[in-house]
Amino acid sequence: MGAKTTSLLLDRRTLLKAAGAGLALANLYPLTRLSAQTAFKLFPFTLGVAAGDPAPDGFVIWTRLAPEPLLPRGGMAPPAVDVTWEIAADPEMKQVLRSGVTPARVEVAHSVHVEVDGLEPAREYFYRFRAGDAESAVGRARTLPAPGAEVAQLRFANAGCQSWEGGYYTAWKRIAEENFDFVFHYGDYIYEYGRALVDRNNRPLARVMPEGFGTSCINLIDYRRRYSLYKSDPDLQAAHASCVFLSSFDDHEVTDNWASDSDPKNTPAEAFLFRRAAAFQAWYEHMPVRRALLPRGPDVLAYRSFAYGNLLDVAVLDTRQYRSHQACGDGFKTCADANAADRTMMSAAQERWLAERLKAGSGVWQVLAQQVLFAQMDWRSFAWSDNPAGNEPAGDMDAWDGAAAARARIQAMWREARTANPVVLTGDAHFALALEIKDDPKDPASRCVGVEFLATSISSGGDGSEALSNKDALHAQNPHLKFSGNERGYTRHVVTAKTWQADHRAVDKISTAGAPALTRKSLVVEAGRPGLMDA
Repeated sequence: MGAKTTSLLLDRRTLLKAAGAGLALANLYPLTRLSAQTAFKLFPFTLGVAAGDPAPDGFVIWTRLAPEPLLPRGGMAPPAVDVTWEIAADPEMKQVLRSGVTPARVEVAHSVHVEVDGLEPAREYFYRFRAGDAESAVGRARTLPAPGAEVAQLRFANAGCQSWEGGYYTAWKRIAEENFDFVFHYGDYIYEYGRALVDRNNRPLARVMPEGFGTSCINLIDYRRRYSLYKSDPDLQAAHASCVFLSSFDDHEVTDNWASDSDPKNTPAEAFLFRRAAAFQAWYEHMPVRRALLPRGPDVLAYRSFAYGNLLDVAVLDTRQYRSHQACGDGFKTCADANAADRTMMSAAQERWLAERLKAGSGVWQVLAQQVLFAQMDWRSFAWSDNPAGNEPAGDMDAWDGAAAARARIQAMWREARTANPVVLTGDAHFALALEIKDDPKDPASRCVGVEFLATSISSGGDGSEALSNKDALHAQNPHLKFSGNERGYTRHVVTAKTWQADHRAVDKISTAGAPALTRKSLVVEAGRPGLMDA
């Protein structure tokens, strides 16, 4: 994050002190704790179960008690409730290997984050929760391989952008059926907008949020209720129960196109940071992440890494919290300020962390799992660019085009670390792209240094089309773009030591539930030979 004034530093300290004071008061005046024998009038596990952030000896398992999930406290009284958890070797939960009891507390919306350890590497396990006389669904999770262990194959999905109103979560249903090793969720888990009945083209929405969701999310109750609504979806619950998630966030978890300490409305930082603090607390309360990601006021240390034996090193990045404010007022445009040397998407500290991690990486493939398009892209053929006539290239100021020097520093890290097989995973755009990352993207003969796969949205944007309306112009202006698609869905990745195959999985209609997922395009990268080929 860039330099801040003294007053803003004081405001941030005030927020942190207030958070600490709240914890102190909770210790001074403990609430009554209810035992695991408590009887619930309504089923409390309405938001399902989830697992995430795996390690060689375990993972996080998550649930939240919410018998009436759309009420401000989820229908729970303030006292803490004991929740029993179990880890088993079989989906029938007959071979229980580990168990324990943890309290679900009102301060974190009666959610629980159990960091399970003591398990074997590269193993499949199953888990569930009990509270009172109620029992949750059973979830599935895999531990990471042991460090350096040989891994023959990994199968995972990259997915995100799941507007409730956009349509049904059929893509999550299809992801659940694939029993992946993991899912990388790049962000936009919720959308903060208020209730609407029609889309921007005045067409009826596929589904509408209930009454009482009329305004945008601002405070903690707003964000908690929005997560409750989204997580009540059975297809999303099925996907979470099917495998571990590597969870990240983008902009809509807070507000559209926020950057660092500000939003596009130029809300003063001392006000915006309170909103960010509420949004991050609700995100933590509903994601299967470790205690290390517990927010401290408006701050959360969300960038982290995962090693899948000798095959895959994954760096999950944070491209929102520390970035420079968007150049030239945001938008899609030609902007000289986007090339300034001091612009960042990650902060100097996160860049140092990534550089060290790339040098230490031992996997065949080095993955940047992040939120917005990394490769340079010319968007002038889109009507919503500032240059639809096509005179000059138009970059996306909310993506890495808005911080070109930061992108150059990442590519320099690859060269210094001698990273042979860089792969960037991305989302945000609501359509699918596959690109070669070039030294000079305008020159088809330029050296390819890596590849990028941008996953389409789960539901944001509603029913799509097989091709973008400006497909021909877009590809002509971006010769490094090897595929584009405009349907909803996800990207399936199948990785071995020799090849990386990316399958664009598309659901042609989400205005009604239950459509199949079809593979529209499969592309392959060979290890040691950066570049995209048809499978």
